[in-house]
Amino acid sequence: MPLVENSHRVSGYREVAETLQEKIRAGSIVLGSLLPTERELVDSFGVSRTTVRRALQQLVSSGWAESIPNRGVSARMGQSTGTRQVVGFVDDAGTVVPDLFFALNARLQSHGLVLTHVDSRVMKTEGALEYCKSHRLAAAVVWSKTINPDSERINSVLRAMPVVAVDHGLRGIETDVVACDVFKGAKAAVKHLASQGRRRIGIVGMLDSLDTTQERFGGYLEGMFEAGLQPEPRDFLFTRTSGSVIGDTSALERRLAEPDAPDAVFVMQDHIMEDLLQAASRVGVSIPDSLAVVTMGSDDPFSGRVQVGATTVAFDWAQMADILFDRVCCRLSEPSARAVRVVVPAQLVVRGSCGAPRDQWTVSTTFRSSASLGHKGPVEDRSSDSERGSDLVHPYRP
Repeated sequence: MPLVENSHRVSGYREVAETLQEKIRAGSIVLGSLLPTERELVDSFGVSRTTVRRALQQLVSSGWAESIPNRGVSARMGQSTGTRQVVGFVDDAGTVVPDLFFALNARLQSHGLVLTHVDSRVMKTEGALEYCKSHRLAAAVVWSKTINPDSERINSVLRAMPVVAVDHGLRGIETDVVACDVFKGAKAAVKHLASQGRRRIGIVGMLDSLDTTQERFGGYLEGMFEAGLQPEPRDFLFTRTSGSVIGDTSALERRLAEPDAPDAVFVMQDHIMEDLLQAASRVGVSIPDSLAVVTMGSDDPFSGRVQVGATTVAFDWAQMADILFDRVCCRLSEPSARAVRVVVPAQLVVRGSCGAPRDQWTVSTTFRSSASLGHKGPVEDRSSDSERGSDLVHPYRP
C-alpha cells in the first residue's frame, strides 16, 4: 500500500516528514521497524532523493526515527512534547493502588513525564488503551481487569505506543510484565499458618481465570502439600467471581459454623477481607482465636478494625514503581526489543491475625517506604541475549 495517494503528491521535505511521522504515530509504521528505503520513498511521494534525505534527517533530529548503520532508518516514538509527555495508567476506578501510582508518577516526573489515570471500568482494557493512543500519549501502564482482551485491538495500540502490564500479562499479547511472586507468597502464607499449629487451612477469595489467580491458588496447594496437609475441596470458599460486585458469603458462613470448620484461612486478594470479616462476625467466629488469617496484597487491609492487625503477603510498591519506570523508559527508547517478564519477591509481614505471639511479629519490612521516591538509575537486565524472550522470568535485584 503506498504511503500517499497518487492524486495527492507532496511538494517538500517537511510534508514528507510530517506524513511519515503521522504514520508512525498512528501505528501504520510499526515502532522499531525500518522505514521504506530512499528509492521506495522517492517512488511513493514523487519527490527527489534529496527531498527524501532531508525528510529523514528531520525525522531523526526530532526523535521520530533513528539511523542504523548498514540497515536503514527505523521508526521511534518522537520527542516528549505535548501529550507525548503523558503516560497513561490504565485500571478500573476504585482499584488503583495509590502507593504504586504516586511512586511511579514521581519517578516519571523526574524525567519530564507525568502519569495520568485512564479508567477502564466502562471502556474495558481495549477501549482505555485506544483512548491513550488517540490522545497521543507516550506510553501506557496497564493493570487489566479484562480476562480475555481483544488482541487485535490491543496489538493495534502496540504498533503506535509501548504498553507495560502490571501484575499479569494480557492474554495472547506480547508485552513487558512486572508482577509480584504471588505463587511463592501464597505458599509462604500457608506454611506460616501451619507453623502456628493450624491443621485445617481453607482458602477464601475471588475466582477467575487470570494467571495471577491461578498462581495464588497453586501456591496455596503447594504450601499445604509441603506442610504435610491435605487440601479439602469443601474448604475452597470462594465468595466472588470476576463479574461479582457484591460477595456471596453464604457458603463461607455455613462452613465456618460447622463443627469441623477450618481453623485458618488464606485470603487470596486483600479486598476479599471484607467478605471474610462479615462472615466471621455473623457466625460469631473470632480472629485469631478460632480462625487464623493471612491475606495477600495491602499492607494491612484490616484498617484498624481488628486490633491484632493483619498478617499479609505484602508487595513492595516502591520496587514495582522502579521497575515499571525502567520498562517504560526502555520501551520508549527500544520499542522493538523483545518483551520480558520481571517478577518481584513478596514479603510475609507477621501480625496478630495468624495467631502468632507479639514477639514473633514483623518489626520492620525490607521494603522501602512508598514515600521514598528517588530512583537510583535503570534496572539492570542481567539475562544474556540468549535468555531474553517473551517468557523470561527473573527477579529484580536493586
